[in-house]
Amino acid sequence: MTESAAPYFPPPGPSRRSSMVLRHLASVVLALGLTPVGVLVFDYGAGNYYLERARSFDNSGTTGELLLMLVGAVILVAVAVTARISGLGPVLAGLVWGVAPFVWFLTDVRSFFDFTRDLPSAYFWFASPSYLFPLVAVLCFGSGLAGRWRGSLRVAQ
Repeated sequence: MTESAAPYFPPPGPSRRSSMVLRHLASVVLALGLTPVGVLVFDYGAGNYYLERARSFDNSGTTGELLLMLVGAVILVAVAVTARISGLGPVLAGLVWGVAPFVWFLTDVRSFFDFTRDLPSAYFWFASPSYLFPLVAVLCFGSGLAGRWRGSLRVAQ
């Protein structure tokens, strides 16, 4: 028995490691599924906000568009949070939904906008691809690299 008032912590038992494959798969599925939804909701709100401001030169009556932008941003933050499960998901989402469309936009603008006109809507999609897609790529890469691959805390014995 010890005389100190410090509590006694038993040594840790054998650690059970959860399946990393399922962690990576869950992160990839969530990130690749949520990223286009967040981008499209944010882009729809931002495009309508720009159109409304161009029509009226006023911010009144744009609450719905700002709320759509906020919902899209919250969905993209959820993508960033998937890095806590595995950093692979946001990194792949950044490649697929950020870097690839931006490179496509840079290399062949005509086919990029031909594709956006074929999307099922009367709305003009991706009004600002020159900064929307790089921002998505940076958000996803940054959260993926900082998320799960940062290392674990090791306690000195």
